[in-house]
Amino acid sequence: MHGLAARITHLDTDQIGTLDLDGRPVEYVLRRSLRRTRAMLSLSDRGLVLAVPLRMPMRSIEIFLEHSHPWLRRHLPRWRAHTAAGPDLTGLQRVLWFGESLAVHAIAGRTPGAGVPCVERAHDRVNVTVSDPHDPVQVRGQLRAWLQREALPWFEGRADHFAPLVGVSVPPLKLTNARTLWGSCTPAGLVRINWRLLQSPPRLIDYVIVHELAHLAEANHSSRFWAVVARAFPEHRAARRELTEWQRRLAVL
Repeated sequence: MHGLAARITHLDTDQIGTLDLDGRPVEYVLRRSLRRTRAMLSLSDRGLVLAVPLRMPMRSIEIFLEHSHPWLRRHLPRWRAHTAAGPDLTGLQRVLWFGESLAVHAIAGRTPGAGVPCVERAHDRVNVTVSDPHDPVQVRGQLRAWLQREALPWFEGRADHFAPLVGVSVPPLKLTNARTLWGSCTPAGLVRINWRLLQSPPRLIDYVIVHELAHLAEANHSSRFWAVVARAFPEHRAARRELTEWQRRLAVL
């Protein structure tokens, strides 16, 4: 198992690792805690979460995960089956756009050709053209595609703005589809930002981007790291708290 040595990402006090289970990679969230005295695995809306004592060595974590393979074989299939269906979309009547709630108006029609948007904003609502306006899966798919198209240019623009303030070069930036992990930074310097953040107020997007840019300067969560964040985004503590409050609303799509 290569674990975090192969791939590491960051968001606040969490890290992302990958374990090998019967030849298939399984991603997990590693959460260290001062209060915890032993390691524990759980499955939640964040996926597989491994909570460990703050100073537990990586080799001990790897051994714990290897011994947990029987538990994972029993519980992962049921969890995946439960989450595969996704949220109930029958009541998808509104969508968030930079923190603003817009009404969703599904219109029956031919799906436009390449380069023609199926979703258009009209004041306080968005019009979604689909073949069957009563099919929530079609509506959700078009809304997701719309947000993803809009997200990357916006995130790139904010990274261009904040990189000089953080004191780093503008990194390559890609979108991630994780449900609740908002940003990550690989050891190679690739920054990924969750497209769902486009639904949140702009200040929360800026916080996540600054957080990940700061990891290019400090690949940890030390006092030096937070000093880098504070230099570019002084209100980071309030933004972290607010992002937690927005978490479930952003995960609907």
